[in-house]
Formats: sequence, C-alpha cells, structure tokens
Amino acid sequence: MLIRLMPFRTRKILLLGLLMWVQVTSSSHATLFGDGPHEHDGIQCELALVSSHQVAIEPDLPKLPDHWPASEITPDTAFFGPVWTRPPGRAPPPRGPPSSKQ
Repeated sequence: MLIRLMPFRTRKILLLGLLMWVQVTSSSHATLFGDGPHEHDGIQCELALVSSHQVAIEPDLPKLPDHWPASEITPDTAFFGPVWTRPPGRAPPPRGPPSSKQ
C-alpha cells in the first residue's frame, strides 16, 4: 500500500537506487574476492558456487535422415504477397452526424 501512495517519479528513483546498489555491491564483492572459491566466516560463498562452471546435461537429439529428397523441399509461398495494394476507389461517406463546423 505504501508504494501506491508514492509518486511515480519517486518509485523510479528508488528502483534506480536499488539497481545501482546491487551493481556496486556485486562489483565490490568480485573485486575483493575474485572468481575463485572463497569463504565468508567459515561458510562457502554461495555466489561463487552459483557462478562456477557447471556441466549442462544435453538432451538426445532425434536422428534425422542423411539426405532430404528434393521433392519434399518446397518454398512456402503463403508469406509472399504484394507489399502494397492500391486502395479501392473513394472512401464511403461518414456515418456520424454532420459536424457543426461547416
């Protein structure tokens, strides 16, 4: 409820301040400790664990045929059409009441 009472400009400034604070603290943490694993008060740093190189499990890809017959490859012409068409003659008359500025 408190955020709704704040003006829009104040909310933008607070959001910008939060983003700047996160960037400055993460940069200072990287500057102090580097990329290697390190500890804070005897506890392994979670940021170093998350950002460490991890092995991704890749899914098996389906086996595709080695040769595609040329008869199966056809261009899809549904997307190709005229870029511009001429409007059909004169526009219909307006349906609203006549304007008083005539």
